[in-house]
Amino acid sequence: MRIGRRGFTLIELLVVIAIIAVLVSLLLPAVQQAREAARRTQCKNNLKQIGLAFHNYADTYGRFPIPGLFWGNLAGGGGVGGTQTSNVWSLAILPYLEQTNVYNSYNFTRSAWDPANAAAGQAKLAAYLCPSTPRVSSGTTYTIPAALAAGGGISSTALTLTDAGANDYICTNRVRPEFLNIVYNVATYTSSNTDQMDGWAMGFLGNAAAPQAAWAMPSGGSIRDMTDGTSNTMIVGEVAGRNTLYRKGKAVAPATATDEAAYQSIISGGAWVDPFGGNWEVTGRPYDGGTGATWNGPCFMNCSNAKTNPHRALQDAAGLYSWHSGGAQVVLGDGSVRFLSENMSGITFATLVARADGKVIGEF
Repeated sequence: MRIGRRGFTLIELLVVIAIIAVLVSLLLPAVQQAREAARRTQCKNNLKQIGLAFHNYADTYGRFPIPGLFWGNLAGGGGVGGTQTSNVWSLAILPYLEQTNVYNSYNFTRSAWDPANAAAGQAKLAAYLCPSTPRVSSGTTYTIPAALAAGGGISSTALTLTDAGANDYICTNRVRPEFLNIVYNVATYTSSNTDQMDGWAMGFLGNAAAPQAAWAMPSGGSIRDMTDGTSNTMIVGEVAGRNTLYRKGKAVAPATATDEAAYQSIISGGAWVDPFGGNWEVTGRPYDGGTGATWNGPCFMNCSNAKTNPHRALQDAAGLYSWHSGGAQVVLGDGSVRFLSENMSGITFATLVARADGKVIGEF
């Protein structure tokens, strides 16, 4: 007897392939979501460590670290371009992030741009990198043109940070009246004291006249300055992807030497050693991220990571920006980390930034 061999028909083979394709299409999103959940957890842990470092610093010095500082001037400075020294919160807390070696290698008699600090500034610190953020390269290389540096009293020559370690987090200094006018829907914000909208850092500081020794004294905000409560005051949040300008997830290349993307590429503080990372004053952006002529707007989260605009170089930050779907993470004054929804009220957000506006915040 002849025994026939049975094989797969073409239809059966196609059905099996279709079933496998459906299973793969169902499995891949779940894998991606699991990976993003792990990255978001790592980002949260980074912020938790930053919050603990702030408190350890405050336990040592009685105050939080200074947000950002240039020291020296064109006439008497000792570093590159006349800037004698510089500092930023992300440099000051390094000993409390188990990065004492990097901290000790920084020469505090020279600025961040001085060749003496090149090796220190090129350190890639995992604590400052959100793993969800896409990386064009491992570091940040950018140049502050001589005219801009001189206009800011920083340098008489162009300054360059080469392959500097990136930083996806920033201190939250202040809410600008322009944003308050929008969220409160008034022509002029009528607070009796607009300084009430200052954050913990109370501004970006620099003083060419004060003695060099004074820089060593911690002069940031203190816990007791947070009269709204430490659990109701934001101190650090995500502004990821700098010095590239992103709008709604898309990178924007400079079209001119003076447009928003050009300013973002040089003074948005994308390196952890860069003192420009000590200034963040939220004004918001339009919901498209600010593609038109209007800089201010109601969107304060995930519309743009801009920290500047061509009209006011060190001000007008868009707000928070992350690569997490639906919001961004922040660390509060009590050291806790919260995920803020991008759909939260602008008024609630402004109140979270402010340390002493006297407003009560519910669940957020």
